[in-house]
Amino acid sequence: MVIKTIVSGLCSNCGKKVDLELYTKEEIINVRKESIKVEIQYCKCSQCGDEVLDPSLNVDPFDLAYEEYRRRHGFLRSEEITSWRKANHLTQAELAKLIRIGIATLSRYENGSLQDESHEGLLRLIMKPANLLSLIASSEGIFTEDKKERLVQTLKESQTDLYSVDSAIMINFGSYEPNEFSGYKQLDLTKLYNIIFYFCKDGVPKTKLNKLLFYADFKHFKEYALSITGAEYAHIPFGPAPDNYEMYYASLNSQKSIEFIEQPYSSGYVGEIIKATKEPDLNLFSPSELRIIASVVEDFTEYTANGITDFSHKELGYQETNNGDLISYKYAAELNY
Repeated sequence: MVIKTIVSGLCSNCGKKVDLELYTKEEIINVRKESIKVEIQYCKCSQCGDEVLDPSLNVDPFDLAYEEYRRRHGFLRSEEITSWRKANHLTQAELAKLIRIGIATLSRYENGSLQDESHEGLLRLIMKPANLLSLIASSEGIFTEDKKERLVQTLKESQTDLYSVDSAIMINFGSYEPNEFSGYKQLDLTKLYNIIFYFCKDGVPKTKLNKLLFYADFKHFKEYALSITGAEYAHIPFGPAPDNYEMYYASLNSQKSIEFIEQPYSSGYVGEIIKATKEPDLNLFSPSELRIIASVVEDFTEYTANGITDFSHKELGYQETNNGDLISYKYAAELNY
């Protein structure tokens, strides 16, 4: 037991205003016959000795254990299920009927309950655009005819060019399994691109953009044990950057979603500003992802490209890797930000 601090508060047991000891304690929670360690914060009354979970945190210990179980086994997080469903314009009732599970069951999964392995498999399968298209096209009685037609058309349009630049990126560079270098998530180009649109609304130097992406993914991993985009990051001379980042920017430029603007400096060096020409779809992101993305923008607003580069060079994950090496998300625990 480690006492963090002593605060004044109302004891829920004796009803008196007393000194409360705030401390963390490591406990073991069994999830599907697997022992998982979690750190839980408690309050202890200095008068009656009553011990309760710290109510100010509003955290269920089982939620923490479930999140760790998901990370270990590569299960979808509740927020990922909800974000994907909303991004594809499906209601809970529609998705539940498509994969033939109860709406109450799906609702529990979206609210934190740990999904069955069979349902995890169903969700993974339907998240593949071709499978979703097939199910919607062959469905009966789930959608109005107008909505069904719109969904089918949208999905068909997204698959018209199987040999697009993005498809080539996924085949050649994004086919890795979730691991410590991807933040235990598969590469999600849609989320990566929409974070870029968000960061580049008003234009941002390419060097700075690379660092903003790094800090967004690593900060989210630090707090939630999962990256946002599933992107891998490499050690390059100007600090951490998405591995193969030039291909992502080239693809977006070819789609006319971003534009490159030359930025001359007094030193004679000509840099590159990336400006989005497309609005980000924020419905793709969970509340925790949106919070992290917004905080990264706010906290690094005053940083120049050189300033954020210097800041990133102090990260342990950068200092302990060499040029070209991938940076493990395990270094997120030591993040200076």
